[in-house]
Amino acid sequence: MKNLTLLLLTLPVLGCGDKNDTAAEESDADTDADTDADTDADTDADTDADADLISLSINGDATTLTTREVLTYTVEATFDDGTTADVTADASVSSSDDDVLTVYTSGSAQPLGAGSATLTAELDGFGDGFMVDVTVVAAEEGDLVINEILSDATVEGDPNGDGTTDDVEDEYVEIANHSDVTVDLTGIYIQENDLLGQPRHTFADGTTLRAGEAIVVFGGGDVSSLSEDNVTFLTADNDDPGIAYGLGLTNSGDRVSLINADGTTLTIVMYGDADLTATTPAILDASLNLDEDVWGKAYESHSDLSSSAYSPGTLLDGSAYPGPDGRY
Repeated sequence: MKNLTLLLLTLPVLGCGDKNDTAAEESDADTDADTDADTDADTDADTDADADLISLSINGDATTLTTREVLTYTVEATFDDGTTADVTADASVSSSDDDVLTVYTSGSAQPLGAGSATLTAELDGFGDGFMVDVTVVAAEEGDLVINEILSDATVEGDPNGDGTTDDVEDEYVEIANHSDVTVDLTGIYIQENDLLGQPRHTFADGTTLRAGEAIVVFGGGDVSSLSEDNVTFLTADNDDPGIAYGLGLTNSGDRVSLINADGTTLTIVMYGDADLTATTPAILDASLNLDEDVWGKAYESHSDLSSSAYSPGTLLDGSAYPGPDGRY
């Protein structure tokens, strides 16, 4: 029995050595595969990194557009190994005239005014560009809003800033562009209830209003001393000396409309006893102002909305209109 036990103890354990050898071989194979993959990846990366930029191109989806459209562009780089890449996010893109076309976000350009501008892309010393022609669209219903009306021009102070208080000349209508596009006001006129079908003021050819801007029309006087960011100041001009001078706003109630050249109404404000449907009261010693500025739905006394009785060319709190840079 003792000899049999010794014999059993000296016999090898079959299969154990083969299993370990197989695992080792598989591990070696995986290592070789990983090494080969890493080598290939490194080689590809080195190839890409070693390629040199040889040209740059910028392409847009249009070369003519209106201010109601947005230009979409892409910038492409070409390398000496024959590859190309979209580098729109990396390239510096600028306009030759930001008053015509400007870039607010990478990949798109916003038209702001009539004319031509060249959009240029630059990257690592290479550049390319193309020209874009822009036309300004006519204002439509929904583009403009009457933000403020001063009918009682006997308020304390001198709203038109000419040094003389006058109950005709110091009246005004403030019109804001609450759309996202530049619009043409050519031929649009201000009408009030006493002279239906006749303009109290007609906007001259080429009058435009960009997004976030306003225009203030006074009954008369010299408005040259007035200056606010993103605002134009005018005096009423209807090109007809036979019509009474000024805006002719009635303190007790009136209907103030913006009428397109073709006779369609763009927007209208009724207050006081101008119409049985008017829900806005007539206001004395202050202007009527939207609550809130530009975007409000109802008109209130300026004195109830702020610390001042009126604010031609500024928002209720005295801050400036934002202009297009504040809108896009």
